[in-house]
Amino acid sequence: MRTLGERDAAALAALTAELAVLADAEPFPPHFLGRLAEVLATREATYCELDRPRARVLFMSWWEDGAGGSEMPVDGGPEEDAYWRLRRQHPLCSYREKTNDWTHARAVSDFVTLREFHRTEIWNELYRDAGINHWVDVGLRSDGRHTRNFIFTRERSDFGERDRLVLDLLQPHLQQRHDRVQAAAEAADALVSLEERHGDDPRHIVLCTDDGVIEFASPQSRRLLAAYLRCPAGRIPAYVLTALRQRQRPIVLERDGQRLTVRAAPSAGLLVLLLGEEDTRLERLTPRQRTILEHLAHGETDAEIASAIGIARATVNKHLEQIYRRLGVHTRTAAAAVTSRASGFQSR
Repeated sequence: MRTLGERDAAALAALTAELAVLADAEPFPPHFLGRLAEVLATREATYCELDRPRARVLFMSWWEDGAGGSEMPVDGGPEEDAYWRLRRQHPLCSYREKTNDWTHARAVSDFVTLREFHRTEIWNELYRDAGINHWVDVGLRSDGRHTRNFIFTRERSDFGERDRLVLDLLQPHLQQRHDRVQAAAEAADALVSLEERHGDDPRHIVLCTDDGVIEFASPQSRRLLAAYLRCPAGRIPAYVLTALRQRQRPIVLERDGQRLTVRAAPSAGLLVLLLGEEDTRLERLTPRQRTILEHLAHGETDAEIASAIGIARATVNKHLEQIYRRLGVHTRTAAAAVTSRASGFQSR
């Protein structure tokens, strides 16, 4: 069993405490990345959000040698173009895209030696001049399109088991921080949409007072509340409000093969509930099949899916046959409808 020493455990506890009270619109601002870099004994730390099918960097924040910054969207120029062109030569990027494992800490040295890394075109073109020889990263959950990773690099000494353990233990807290910031941002967007009376119909939004009195809920939202919570007299049950406040994370309810996830965020004196209903048949799929289904739901062809995730078109077709069988459907449209019903939360 892996364990941390007393000093490392104290440092980890301090980091999680900082995350819990971090007051910033960005989920992971540069000064927090500086704290991560300090704990991992490196001069550089980066957080980046990527849209992999479209080969775009959506957001990036960084810390390097005592200073940091952030950019959204990112225009990386020739270096970014080189990354997307050569990324499958990167041992870690290749591993994560193939396995869909984004949430466990991994180092380049888990897959290749330093000499082998130096022989790759991507190292010679992007990392050689920067003095990047050693690399470890860990990520948040991926929705099949967007990935969110923390990257740490060194020039001289490799990352060890202690560094991996720190990141693995910290990862759930990083995920919770991201989810809280995303919920608050979506709540603010929902309120703006309601106030301006334009944009998409907020079908999965509920506005209630601090004591649970429902001020607004669309017909779709009321259906979900009635089905899962049996809300009496236009009020959110007290136990639901208590659970949302105490746990600071979504609550999950299941019935008849469906699952409702409820997230909450305060905004403009109200509590905004974001409801998402998911078809549990999706759990019959492997991570790779889920990724392919997400691409399919966005209207991509077999050839586009194959190119995006780096497999043969015939392999995509075989995966789709298995997906149809496990979901109990017969067409692309029906399969896409299953994942579209896992709605209520939009990727940012």
